[in-house]
Amino acid sequence: MDIKPDVAVRPPDDDGLRKVVIDGKSKGKVWSHRELQKVLRRAGVPPKADIDWQGGDRSVWPAHALGRRLTGAVMALGFLATAGMCTWIGMKDSFDALTFAGRVTGFLFLLMAVVEVIAFVAGFDYWRKRTMAPSGPALLLGALVEIFVGATLLLLFLANEGRPTYVLCLLLWIAFIGCGTWSLWVLCRQRVWKALRNPGRIAVGAVVSTVLVTTNLAYTQIYLPSISRPLMQGIAEIGTPSLNKAGTKMFLRVRLHLKNSGEVPVYILGSIYWIHVKLASDPNDAYKLIKPGELVIPPGRELAPGEDISTDVVAEIENPEDVDYEAVAARVEAYAFRQDRMKLDTSFTNGKWRGKLNEEGKEDDPPSPIRDKREYFRYQSTISQSSELLNLTRGRERVTVWWMYRPLPALYVEVASPGEKKPFTYHEQPWGQVDAVDRYGLARISGSMVQTPYAQLLKEAQAKRPK
Repeated sequence: MDIKPDVAVRPPDDDGLRKVVIDGKSKGKVWSHRELQKVLRRAGVPPKADIDWQGGDRSVWPAHALGRRLTGAVMALGFLATAGMCTWIGMKDSFDALTFAGRVTGFLFLLMAVVEVIAFVAGFDYWRKRTMAPSGPALLLGALVEIFVGATLLLLFLANEGRPTYVLCLLLWIAFIGCGTWSLWVLCRQRVWKALRNPGRIAVGAVVSTVLVTTNLAYTQIYLPSISRPLMQGIAEIGTPSLNKAGTKMFLRVRLHLKNSGEVPVYILGSIYWIHVKLASDPNDAYKLIKPGELVIPPGRELAPGEDISTDVVAEIENPEDVDYEAVAARVEAYAFRQDRMKLDTSFTNGKWRGKLNEEGKEDDPPSPIRDKREYFRYQSTISQSSELLNLTRGRERVTVWWMYRPLPALYVEVASPGEKKPFTYHEQPWGQVDAVDRYGLARISGSMVQTPYAQLLKEAQAKRPK
């Protein structure tokens, strides 16, 4: 005679699960009658066995399978998307960020990606059998990280005045905040922290950690970029002149220097020098330009701390004994970016004349400050931020340098979004481009003008004139 097993199904608990007990031994908890049948089959219980229904018959299953699965699926999707975003940022910044703080931030995002993956896996247990006690707290931590990631990226986007081209990312970060908040509300209603021994202490630790991480991100990504400027010096030195045998030309050697006296490496975006003579007969102290040029060719060159770029140029003065000059003057000017704030594309060195740009239909991309038949050479490239975190929250930008040759040599610099078509004006030079100065340490190096009396130079040249 077969002995029938004693089967009991206990009342639903707070989560809607009903414990199955066979011959006094627990066989786990089930969500539905279908799962109950699977447990009975594995235990070898005949289909027609008597079941002691406690706290409700076979129709009482408070946890509806469809709603539970949909809830778990939405949470899993949020965790997976957050993990993907954190992995993308972390993998790039951990090894490619330009600063140590940026790389530390990258590893932090990788750690948060691991937390999100653990939460994703824990969801399969929590929304099914709940055999592992830590699965609920893992989901809670995943929801908190999801909110933190979304809020951090959104705040950085707003603080950096991110570009409209990243509107899809903006919507995704808002979705992180919304999905994480909803997940947190669902999990708090189910009191998932009950599985923890000291939930209060863990909560305090989580709050303190979040504050420290947020402070670090604010310090490295917002505060540090706003302080300190590169220290650059532009110096011109007028050397000893000489005359040709006929005395019809005076050759004047001028040494030009560009030195990085600061503590951070820089990119030289563009440079220009002028050599003038001051007209003695002009009551307004007018100057006549005798030689302009570029000091750093091609631009985009890196200049390390303490490094000096020097070059000698020779200016010619026709009929030096017949001219009425009071002095000879020289000056250097340049523009530089901090190398630890951005990455300059290699295409920047490939400048083009205005005529070539006109043939390609790119003369006014962006709209230039030169309107008539002036001649200029243009350098242009995109700018990558110092980290992928900033690339996502700030967007890529483009730097354009116009080196004007005629009628008056000058240097113009503009930093803007690649798609921005706002006309550029002289007033938007670096001293007016506040964003570029704050973000990239854009600096204008304006060397002081050096002057030497012309009579002194002519006397020195005549003394060395070949016989």
